[in-house]
Amino acid sequence: MDGWQVETGGGRIAQPMRAGFARVNWGARIADIALFLVLASSFYQTSEQGKDQPVPYDLLLVGSMALFFALGLRFPRRLALPASLWGLIIVGYGIGGMGAVYLDRLQNSLPVTAYLTCAFIFFASCVFEAPERRLSLLFNAYCVAAILAAAAGVGGYFGIFPDSFGFTNFGRADGTFNDPNVFGPYLIAPTLYLGLRLTKARALHAFGLLPLFALLVLAILLSFSRGAWGSFLLSSLVFGGFTLATSRSPAQSTRLIAFSALMGLIIVAVVGVALSTPKVQRLFEERASLVQDYDVGHQGRFDSQKRAIAMALEHPLGIGPAQWAMINKLDTHNVYLHVLVAGGFLAGLAFLSFVGLTVIRGWRAVLIDAPGRELLIVVFAAVIGHVAEGLIIDIDNWRHLFLLFGMLWGGILAAEARRGPRAAHRVGHDATASLKRGGAVEGFAA
Repeated sequence: MDGWQVETGGGRIAQPMRAGFARVNWGARIADIALFLVLASSFYQTSEQGKDQPVPYDLLLVGSMALFFALGLRFPRRLALPASLWGLIIVGYGIGGMGAVYLDRLQNSLPVTAYLTCAFIFFASCVFEAPERRLSLLFNAYCVAAILAAAAGVGGYFGIFPDSFGFTNFGRADGTFNDPNVFGPYLIAPTLYLGLRLTKARALHAFGLLPLFALLVLAILLSFSRGAWGSFLLSSLVFGGFTLATSRSPAQSTRLIAFSALMGLIIVAVVGVALSTPKVQRLFEERASLVQDYDVGHQGRFDSQKRAIAMALEHPLGIGPAQWAMINKLDTHNVYLHVLVAGGFLAGLAFLSFVGLTVIRGWRAVLIDAPGRELLIVVFAAVIGHVAEGLIIDIDNWRHLFLLFGMLWGGILAAEARRGPRAAHRVGHDATASLKRGGAVEGFAA
């Protein structure tokens, strides 16, 4: 279990294997290879605009779920609470959808939400089974996919690939995605991961990651997504803060600060060079404004959100998923309002509870000293950026978000399982010592 103590069937705690002696059977190796290839395929998420069509990644992921559970992957019992909250969201969508006007949109949306919930549960189960190994595997595969998508986006933007490839959208890089507003956030977690790898680099060859880091940063910039920019900034601050707070020595803290400063300089250099291009500069000046023309006015997103709130109060049980955009001719651009309008207060409160629980338990988990904690910090930082970005855009159908949710919850449960036995061991040791001294155990009468 890569040095972790995790809960197994029957409530027992598996003893951690010694580093270097953990054995992985051939079934697990095959499953890991399959998982790597599936996640690497997530770089391609182009489908017909406006339709919830599966991409190759979806089909491969469903097959991997079946393979893993056939090989003995188990559902962590303590994942029941967050999974149940998503169950309530789906129930809320179903209740709201009883009066849906656009049934074709409803029939597409409900299966998508159910599939993404299953993906979240699957990734959480995978990480919980072998936290450090699976987090490393998932991040490495995710990085491969992100680099391919970023290369397509940057290459398309600067004309390396012809326009017929469709790697840009209205002058913005979207790579192998339909929407630049999804393409940009997709790259954030891998960018942080490469940053982590660079801060831990001890050999010169590791600095070969610098061009890849710069490529991902440039792709995020060229997406011209204000949400992605803000999410990347917030995630970077959370990542830097928690990594520094959990460092084990002053020397390590100094190293982290130095390399963080270097990463900052690289980001500034990439942005500076890109802005020296008139094409980039013009669009950057336009997109850098906090308020766009389409944000204000009667048909603006702010006014649309006011109408969404009124609709939610008028229909407390919801109007069904994918209905508001058809009725209003504009999305809510706020995932919390989006879920509330679609599934009523049942789904809205369940989603808020899930986000709050994820943030609180994730915060606590990254403070637990366990192998692979730095990877969990990367995931937590990326999730914080995404749930904050959810205030200005609908993120509830982003495939990579449910990957991040699963990675984080698998790490949360593994970290909590590791802490639990240690705390119990300390209590037992203190009780034994107290009894030997003839004293009383705290909380019990002598």
